[in-house]
Amino acid sequence: MPRRRTATTAAIAVTTLAALAATVGPATAAGPDDLSSAHRHRHGSLSYTVGTPVVDRVKGGPWTLAQGDPTLGAAYDRSLPVYSGGGTGTITVGGVTYPNLAVDPAGTGAVPAASGVTGSPGPLTGYCSSGGATPETGTVNRQPKGTALPMQPYYFPFVTSQDGGDTLSGLFDYRPKDGDEAVVAATSTDHGRTWKYQGEALEQNAGLCPDGNTNDDGQGHAFVLTVPDYAGTGHRGQVLYTLSRPSGDALGTNLIVHRLTPKDGNPLAGLPASEPVGQGGATTATAPVTVPAGPGGAGVTITVGSTAGFEQPGHFTVGGVTVDCNDNTATATTFTGCTTRTPGGAVIAAGDAVRADAVIPATAQQTSGLVAPDGIISTLPHYQGAPKGSVAVLYTEKIVNYFTPTATTAAVTLPAATLPVGDTSALKPVNGSVTVSLGTAAGIVQVTCTGADATDLTGCSGGTGAVAKGSSVGAPGAAVTPYAQLAKIGEGKNKPKSLYGNNEDYTVVRAAYTYDGLHFTDLGQVSGLADPASTSDSVLRWIGSRGTVVTNPDGGYGLFLSGAYASDGDSDAFNQIFYSSSKDGKNWTAPQKLIGTDYSFSALAQQAATGGALGVSGYYSGRVYDPTVVQNDNGTLTMLFAGYSTPKPLPGTGVTYGTDPAAQYTVPAAQPAEYRTILSVTLRPHWDN
Repeated sequence: MPRRRTATTAAIAVTTLAALAATVGPATAAGPDDLSSAHRHRHGSLSYTVGTPVVDRVKGGPWTLAQGDPTLGAAYDRSLPVYSGGGTGTITVGGVTYPNLAVDPAGTGAVPAASGVTGSPGPLTGYCSSGGATPETGTVNRQPKGTALPMQPYYFPFVTSQDGGDTLSGLFDYRPKDGDEAVVAATSTDHGRTWKYQGEALEQNAGLCPDGNTNDDGQGHAFVLTVPDYAGTGHRGQVLYTLSRPSGDALGTNLIVHRLTPKDGNPLAGLPASEPVGQGGATTATAPVTVPAGPGGAGVTITVGSTAGFEQPGHFTVGGVTVDCNDNTATATTFTGCTTRTPGGAVIAAGDAVRADAVIPATAQQTSGLVAPDGIISTLPHYQGAPKGSVAVLYTEKIVNYFTPTATTAAVTLPAATLPVGDTSALKPVNGSVTVSLGTAAGIVQVTCTGADATDLTGCSGGTGAVAKGSSVGAPGAAVTPYAQLAKIGEGKNKPKSLYGNNEDYTVVRAAYTYDGLHFTDLGQVSGLADPASTSDSVLRWIGSRGTVVTNPDGGYGLFLSGAYASDGDSDAFNQIFYSSSKDGKNWTAPQKLIGTDYSFSALAQQAATGGALGVSGYYSGRVYDPTVVQNDNGTLTMLFAGYSTPKPLPGTGVTYGTDPAAQYTVPAAQPAEYRTILSVTLRPHWDN
């Protein structure tokens, strides 16, 4: 049983602020001691036994997947926190009875009940105050008072404790599908099972009732660090780092930085409540148009000089007015399906400036020196090359589409001696040849070429079939999992041009140090955790961007992180949570799986067949990732992580998934939307002598 303490609300708030203010190194992020005194002198190899995860609940926060539409009656009563069939609070439409909460949409996108998605064909019934038929209008609903609901759609937790695990302080990504994103702060006094909302900041689409005309790409991957000389002021500073999703994961792009000034129990106090980010594009309107008020209706087409540098779908500003466009039929010079958030509509004149949100908001700063950072993983007490007085960190370098550096510029029928491409700079022959991957109707094929000029690979041989103009060219090391294999888990795309939707990102873990929280010195890659070009199911290809480093009894380090194999397709770093150890922080042992996905989707299939309670593994059978660990006084660890029921957030009803051909999972019409769920679990250490 956890220790019980008597404390006033004010005392708990002070503890909460201290927890986030003291994240200089992993000893503070995971507790000052990584094992209780009774275990501290044990010898041998340290590993962990994993308990049974539980679905966390939240109180007092923004809208959740489980609260239903209040205009349609009572919310479903048996989703707290684990869903079970047969409860009350339902909606019957077209002969199908749906629970009054977010459910997966029909494959046609025409489910008249809750769709689970706040974009097209939504928004989700119950997301905004008008309720009922979509599109909704009015104010965005919050979680009903007095409820403790499953912690959805939250993910990417960053959790600390300063009192031996009794009080947890957390920052979370809050991200309703296709609608919004923000950073939310909360506290827990029951080892993560229940969280109390503290505050919210940096919202991407504040107050918007979306209708498929925007996205949820805001600021995420929140991490807090205390540095000794913030911004060169000579004073310690508490720094919040976030990733700008629209423009991140590319060379030359760094993390967004805010200084934290906690107040009244809210670590996010003082930050902008709303701070959208974008790709920084700018253009001008080339024709006048009157934009109707949204979110409903077909919208209008806005003609501009260029749509480059704008997210599609997405939003932009013109004349101080925010315009949202679904861009279903957009071109290089047109935004389509556009409405405005301004009541009564807005008039755009030819020549008006059209601007996307900035990559780095004017109210923030950015880091320098990190290499394409996707997020800071954790801190390290010591790392070779990090000077005394600095703060050393592990972070993830991620480069989107690294292994598809170019595309074909003309259609080609293989075999062909010449392969025309946009740019050969990343495909120069090494030791006399280079082998690339191309998509054909029959699958992915390899072509080997012996020469190259600026826009052609030459001396090519191998492969058969037609390759379309604009097809991605896979560089050596590209992921080439067959579509038939990806489709079993709901991943990939049946499109040869995109190499069937294989994830071609590059991810590695690097180390760096900083004094001031803004300027970092990179110390290079660490080794042993993954191979970014692996195509096997024995070596991880992708590595996550949230984890925790602890100090083990022998003075070495333990790392909790997530990763995935090439066969996981688009779900980079979501296959498993693993543990690895290191003597120096640079050379790590082979990852040992702690919790993994279940691509047979057995818990989901059983629940669909029996109508009983959904087994807890059904909340992370498709994705399991983003572990954060806190040390408890009794020597155990509390780990929080995020999960999806299926790899894609919202599978269409009627779709069949699963790697077991004898026991397939068909998504039922009334299946709850179980994505971006926070779960917690106890880890117990043991030594293998």
